[in-house]
Amino acid sequence: MTLPSSDVVRSAKQVYNHLDLRERIPNLSSHVKDLPTEIQKMQTLWLTDKNELAKVIRSFLQWVPPKGTKKSLEHLTTRLESAISLFCILPDEDDDIAADAIDIDNFSNNTETTSAKRPSSSTTQSNVYKRARSDSLNTSSGAYAAGRRLSISPQLITPPLSPPSESERASNTTDDVNILYNPPRGIKPYEGISWTIQFEIARFLSTFQLNDIPFEVLQRFLDVAMTNPRNLFETMMAWYLDKIGSRKSASVMGLMERCSECVWSHLEKNTENRMIHYHAVIALPLGKPPTIELRPPRVGASNRFFRKYGDHRFLELKLNRTTHVSQIRRSKDYFLKPFILMGRTFRFLFVKDDTIILFATEGAECEPVSIRQVIDWHIPILDNWNMTTSKFASRMSLGYSNSIPTLVFDPSNIHYVDDLYSGSGGDEETCMTDGCGLISVSAMRRIMGCEHADTLPCAVQGRIGGAKGIWLVAPDLDFGSGEWIQIRKSQHKFKTGTLQYDMKVDPLHYTFDLVKNAICIYPSSLNTQFIQCLSSGGVPNNVFLELLSEYLDRLTSVVADNHNIRVLRDWIAKTGSVMNMRWEMENAERSVWRERSNSEYDDELEIISHEDELAESIAHQSKGERWKMNQYSGSPIALHESTIRLIDSGFDLSNPHLASKVTNVFRDVMRSVVTKYKIEVQQSCTITCVPDPTGVLEEGEVFLQLSNRRVDEVTGITAGLVTGAMIVGRNPCGLKSDIQKVTAVDRPELRIYTDVIVFPTKGARSLASMLAGGDYDGDIIFCCWDQRIVESFVPSPVPKEPSSVKVAFDINTTRMRENLAKARDDIAKERALQTSFINVSLPDGTLGVYENWRTVLAESLPMDHPDVVYLAIMCAKLVDAPKQGYSLKPSIYKRDKNNFGKIPHPPWFLDKKNQQRERDFRSYQEVNKDVQPREKILGTAMDHLHDALLKKTEAYTKYTRSMFDEKDIKLKDPDLALPWEQAVEMAKQLGDEMFSADLERIRTEIDASLDNYSRDFKDLVFRRQQKIDSRYDPTRPTEPFLAEHSCYNTAFELEEHFAKQFLEKIPSKVTSTILKIDEAVHNGQLLKTIKASYAYLRSIQREKYSKYCYIVAFDTIRRIKADSKAKAAKNNGICESIAPNMYSVMTMERRWIRKLKESRSVADTNAALVRLRTIMNDEEK
Repeated sequence: MTLPSSDVVRSAKQVYNHLDLRERIPNLSSHVKDLPTEIQKMQTLWLTDKNELAKVIRSFLQWVPPKGTKKSLEHLTTRLESAISLFCILPDEDDDIAADAIDIDNFSNNTETTSAKRPSSSTTQSNVYKRARSDSLNTSSGAYAAGRRLSISPQLITPPLSPPSESERASNTTDDVNILYNPPRGIKPYEGISWTIQFEIARFLSTFQLNDIPFEVLQRFLDVAMTNPRNLFETMMAWYLDKIGSRKSASVMGLMERCSECVWSHLEKNTENRMIHYHAVIALPLGKPPTIELRPPRVGASNRFFRKYGDHRFLELKLNRTTHVSQIRRSKDYFLKPFILMGRTFRFLFVKDDTIILFATEGAECEPVSIRQVIDWHIPILDNWNMTTSKFASRMSLGYSNSIPTLVFDPSNIHYVDDLYSGSGGDEETCMTDGCGLISVSAMRRIMGCEHADTLPCAVQGRIGGAKGIWLVAPDLDFGSGEWIQIRKSQHKFKTGTLQYDMKVDPLHYTFDLVKNAICIYPSSLNTQFIQCLSSGGVPNNVFLELLSEYLDRLTSVVADNHNIRVLRDWIAKTGSVMNMRWEMENAERSVWRERSNSEYDDELEIISHEDELAESIAHQSKGERWKMNQYSGSPIALHESTIRLIDSGFDLSNPHLASKVTNVFRDVMRSVVTKYKIEVQQSCTITCVPDPTGVLEEGEVFLQLSNRRVDEVTGITAGLVTGAMIVGRNPCGLKSDIQKVTAVDRPELRIYTDVIVFPTKGARSLASMLAGGDYDGDIIFCCWDQRIVESFVPSPVPKEPSSVKVAFDINTTRMRENLAKARDDIAKERALQTSFINVSLPDGTLGVYENWRTVLAESLPMDHPDVVYLAIMCAKLVDAPKQGYSLKPSIYKRDKNNFGKIPHPPWFLDKKNQQRERDFRSYQEVNKDVQPREKILGTAMDHLHDALLKKTEAYTKYTRSMFDEKDIKLKDPDLALPWEQAVEMAKQLGDEMFSADLERIRTEIDASLDNYSRDFKDLVFRRQQKIDSRYDPTRPTEPFLAEHSCYNTAFELEEHFAKQFLEKIPSKVTSTILKIDEAVHNGQLLKTIKASYAYLRSIQREKYSKYCYIVAFDTIRRIKADSKAKAAKNNGICESIAPNMYSVMTMERRWIRKLKESRSVADTNAALVRLRTIMNDEEK
């Protein structure tokens, strides 16, 4: 509770002096809850409107009561209540709200916002919205707001248990607007409150169908949000749980996800280059009304639109997994309506992939800006009048690309230059520099100075004005040439950077927006497409089998030999990129740069981070949330981090909880091999390609130098430079010609270029264009110099495009001038722009269908067969079809489906699809519907790999199950059980009845907590399954709770709820002297230890692998184990003490790891290998 504000204290002193009640003044230093009613009312009004409080006090002091009436505090209280009630009255049909109302009838027709007030209208209660009267506020850079406080406890309403039904949510869509949530009492109580807090309250109220709550409850929420926003979720949920009474169930904690800690930290520190993304999930089921669920804000990278208008003005509506993108076009009328959220009017801006971007054109704390103004700022319509509507729509999304603003170039230092061509044709195939320009080393140093990096990359991907692509450091390395940049004609996508309305140039258009550094992943991996193409090019099957065997041996060597727990710890840390993730948590700015480097290549750095299979089905966290940590028990949500912390505390594989975690780490790694056939090749890399800026490379030559390649993989000689024959390829790799053989050479002029592959600018056509039609605007190349692959591979020429491909698409050639010429006024033009953005083609899954057909057909026919070539080129066309305005003709799709849809599927392909699908019957039906399996014939390379992989992975999986024998896993860890057993024994020896009563109370309440946790967790699973099933049942409305399990951790809040109860409410009271002294002197450490010990015993009594005790007392259990280990090493029995900020930077030095591996005994090594070979031999038999 807080003290009354200084304004309230000053006003109270004036009133008390005026009424001659000076004896009350000394009590004003008490908490608000302990003060008289008039002070509480004054505090409430002050929190609502400071000026109104001053008016009420002034009028009361000036008021002269009628004769015979004595002025009293009751008169003041009445005035205060009247003033408060003005903020709490729901507007009705007869209210005169001409100054603040928005005419709903004009919403859809009034897109061009002006500063004039709209005419008043007599509307119903649901059609009344408050109009903003304040200037624009960017919540990402502001503080939370002034503190708020309220202590009045009114008669609170009882909210319903479940979120709203479909019919109830559908009622929020009228003929003119779509209401996400709008306060029935208006937005005045929210004035001055940050948009993040408003969004969180709206999310809570909409999730649980709380159309309105008492004013005092709202003030309580705002008070907590202003003083400690991290507790807002708990405050709202505690109130909700308290009000559902007999139906109380903690499982509702899983129905709304907690806002990330990163959001509040960002608002406090205003992390540079980070902004908040406000988003929601939308379902557009066929035959049902749209349903939207607001999701927690998340901190992410910035973009150009955010930097111009503020992140608080954008709302992202992401389609849920079961909604096809074609539904966007079918729901055009729905998206063209304004969306109302917390008094703000959001309107459709454009579509990016499967996400609809809305922009707040007006409303609370938003300066009026029309959709037309936003579009004109990014891509001036008149300057790009001849651009096709498809390209115009795709260029809109460039401004929404995650990027970091760096150097602002002087316009005179931006040079536009022509591309280099190999011939006179001037087409994309003969353009030798397509998408790549040069930049001075001084400018690159300034750009990377924003990252505070120690090293300077030689190439970066970025945006500047209307240009995009890769920029390579000029080879002269002249620091005296100034900060300049060259933009090639192929990089310039649209005109922008013209004079604004104030006749000034916006510096944002001359700012270099860094997208990411050049990509370099070493070593890299093969995949299905590469394997098929290489096999078709002559690489023998046994080569792939050797590579697979070598990779699995490397992958499992540490797990198979688990005798040294420290080596195992190092392997888990590397597998989960734990130190990189810890660094990101310590340095939010660093995570932006890493995020940009890896955003498009998550498969290469994929981290699976949840262990429990039951929880896994409902509780996968998104990549940005994997570092959530239970604030009450200290348990990390990430699998790798939690596993390492257990190992660091002294646990080994005799602990069933740790053993199961290690097993799941191994299974996660194996899953990527089984489902994606990612086979690591030591002599390979995935790297960004650039054209030769010096012109020294001849046709068929490349230059490759790797900073992470310390030694030659075969000879062991120090060598960062790769020379000799190699193959280069690029995804999608559907043609034999998509992999080419080249020669890596050493050229002194190019030695400044590291971690990129330099392609020649000589020859008949661009080498990049030969690799699946690539270019140099950021394309990633797979390079391999393993001679087992290179020597046997025979490259093929690029085939001509079949005539059947040319007639397969309808092409939208409509230009912007044609699209807008029919519009008569600005409002009509804006609507025409929105309509064109909705109507453009979007990636709709057709590419995946054609790629599946190509993959299956290539297993039965040669890759140079006309049908395989046709499907491969169709895939290449479909990649850029939306941007080019191509739409596949329905007749062509129907024809191709008849021709290729019934081809028998090889077993490996069916297994792959079933491994990747969701774990529900509907997904199984979708994957296997109308699929004809092919007889198992070991013919192709993929057939042989699949057969070998099944045998090896089964053997390795069996080994991981047996690497800790069941008889080796102790049913009871004596170290963890000891504190409880000693406490019980001590209570008996001392005859301390109060201590015994406390222990019995602990036992009873922990038993109840475990029972409640098990019940609520099962309830949560059941609830989610019901809601998933509703998506597929046409007879049932689609229930809310739309979050996909891949990005919505429903179990986390539930677990944290029970951890909090365990920490703060068990036991409900303490009566013994021992525990009271412990609480006063030692912060209750003894009590925590006793509770954790009994929770452990109770957990293993229920189930050997139960994790309840680790959920509610993770850190305490670790401390017990660490202290027990210390007794064997030190006389004092106290483990090493280390602060959290120091622990996070601790890692194992490479030399230690090498020595640990070398020091292993031969007996240990042989024992592990014999055990594994025995299992594999049994499997083969």
